[in-house]
Amino acid sequence: MSSETAVLSWARRLQEERRLHIRANQPWLRVETEGFAYIVRDWSVGGAAIDHFHSGGAVGSLVTGFVGWSGTETLSPFQADIVRQDEDSRTALRWLNMDPELQRELDQIARHR
Repeated sequence: MSSETAVLSWARRLQEERRLHIRANQPWLRVETEGFAYIVRDWSVGGAAIDHFHSGGAVGSLVTGFVGWSGTETLSPFQADIVRQDEDSRTALRWLNMDPELQRELDQIARHR
């Protein structure tokens, strides 16, 4: 392994260790906003990363919609803000407001993975 690769690997691990919330990728979440529906494979009690997000909103922009487990029809309202967006439209959302029961489920599932 080159020294550059080793440094990048170390930096990624350091970034992951600094996360406030445990990330999970199962079960999948469904997020619906502005007429678009997404299956989210990278989420935590603190937020979610969505591939190919429809909005080019600036960091700090408010996003509202509905969220729930992908295998169910029950969705709850949420509010989030955009905290990061890259050139491939991979967008990181931070939950600002969501159903407390769903938030507890997210936390319990992530902790027991």
